[in-house]
Amino acid sequence: MRAARLALLKGGVEALKVERLARDLRVTKGSFYWHFKDRGELCELLLREWEEELPREIIPQVGKRRGRKALQLLLQLLVKRVPLGEKGILPSDAAMFTWAAVSPEVARRVNRAERKRLQLLKQTIADPSLVEFFYLAWVGFVARGQRVPGSRRRFPDLARMMLALFSSRARSRTTVSRRD
Repeated sequence: MRAARLALLKGGVEALKVERLARDLRVTKGSFYWHFKDRGELCELLLREWEEELPREIIPQVGKRRGRKALQLLLQLLVKRVPLGEKGILPSDAAMFTWAAVSPEVARRVNRAERKRLQLLKQTIADPSLVEFFYLAWVGFVARGQRVPGSRRRFPDLARMMLALFSSRARSRTTVSRRD
């Protein structure tokens, strides 16, 4: 699965060829078929793994927390997960978004997963304009990371800036409501 995640990230869905994966892993095609019925099953497992990451890994850790603490935890999780996705240890948003751009079925499933992500952000942040801003910043980060892989190293700095922006916005809203 790690080799398939890396192939998908670096070469898109076209890189998920049985022969190529077997060659890269220095195994026979028969070995591939021992683990997977066919390429379609591998593709489905990759997609399902990514779809299930939010409910299985992220939501249980963020839980019902709200506000700054919840956002801080969410950003810490992302800071840890980004390098693991680049190494093929975890699924990659970049790989899925690229795949969704060339497959209507994958796009439908990615869109459904994005709605769940946005719902989590809405529960965490509660400010619709900040939800949109944070998600678009994340998607921009992912897209740029595909074109300029070195930019991914800056995500911890970006996460701190996002948290500072959220905190500043929350403080200014509190100050305004106290004046009213």
